[in-house]
Amino acid sequence: MTPYESLHEEVRAGASALGGDDVAAVKLEIPPRADMGDYSTNAALVLAKVMGLAPREVAERLAQELGARLGGALERTEVAGPGFVNLHLSDRWYVGALGDLLASGEDFGSASLPAPLRINLEYVSANPTGPLHIGHARYAAYGDSLARILGFRGYEVTREFYINDFGSQ
Repeated sequence: MTPYESLHEEVRAGASALGGDDVAAVKLEIPPRADMGDYSTNAALVLAKVMGLAPREVAERLAQELGARLGGALERTEVAGPGFVNLHLSDRWYVGALGDLLASGEDFGSASLPAPLRINLEYVSANPTGPLHIGHARYAAYGDSLARILGFRGYEVTREFYINDFGSQ
């Protein structure tokens, strides 16, 4: 589980602790401006109707719950707008997240998909009847890189070079 996924789970658990049965709609997003915090959640807006309370009141309760759950990983929370909770993470959280990333080593970013998608990736369109140019090498490197990234993420990739021999050349 990535540091982001772990944080998102904590936010969902906090929402659930306040009485939210369906927390699937709870989002954790990067706010549009840096002064709004590191992450922002709509959990209070999702819970307000279920709890029968004003969203800002639910947001205040959620901010306290998250403060207790996250402890030193959270620098501060603030309620904003109609009921968003902005999270300002501490250096401690970032150091822990960096430690998790470094501990994952070369496996960082890889995934094992339950049912990997099969992808046929066609790239490099070199016309055999015309001159080769640096773009052909670029397209080959780009296509190969994309195939490697998709394979690393768990997709089943078939690579196929194709030759563009259509036309009057």
